Amino acid sequence: MRQFFVFMCPRCHHFTTAPVGQKRRRCSYCGTIINISKAACALFDSPDAASTAVKMFNASKGGDDFEKAVDKSKDRIRTLMPVTRIGTDELIISSDGPSRSGKRKRLMQLLEKEAQENACSLDRIESLCKEYQLDWTWVEQQLTGLSNSGELIFPKPWTVLLVGSPEETQVPKIPDRDVTNEILAFLRQGNVSLHIDKILEHFIDVGITTKSVESSLEKLMRKGEVFEPQPGYLQLI
Repeated sequence: MRQFFVFMCPRCHHFTTAPVGQKRRRCSYCGTIINISKAACALFDSPDAASTAVKMFNASKGGDDFEKAVDKSKDRIRTLMPVTRIGTDELIISSDGPSRSGKRKRLMQLLEKEAQENACSLDRIESLCKEYQLDWTWVEQQLTGLSNSGELIFPKPWTVLLVGSPEETQVPKIPDRDVTNEILAFLRQGNVSLHIDKILEHFIDVGITTKSVESSLEKLMRKGEVFEPQPGYLQLI
């Protein structure tokens, strides 16, 4: 069975999980793309064990339990994620200045090639940044923006899928709105965990934007009304 890491989002301080081998994942609570290799991690031998730990750490805000789990996992993690030196070409380049001409176009070419028909991992996108002359810090910001505009989705928190571009078709803009109550009612119907894709599909079919659903899900998770029993699935508390 595949092993899973449990770690804390550096922005919102909620705990979450990802399978061993993934370098990055999107935080289900605040949307930050987390660099797992730089986070303190606890290792668990199954997704169920990791999900149980996530609930426990979120309930207790981490505390001694998480620190003990990290200490207990250090030697095992060291064998899975060997320390490597950072080369000068890997140092973060400032993205405060204006975007260069063609920068956005190169990113869209990358996404159209790698993430248009099938979901592509964030690690794969990052590995291609140098080839496309892009800075990963800037790319992270663009992925968040594309997700907010509904042009890109995260089928799993560590993968992306390009679903459309405003340049391709001009469609009437559907206003965003809070659908937290509708999501709660939908989850109550079966009283079981549902994959995020299924939730998105249900509401998109009735004319609700992806951005509305994702922002409403994030509100529910921040309020503690839903949780992830396993990666990519949501269930009522």
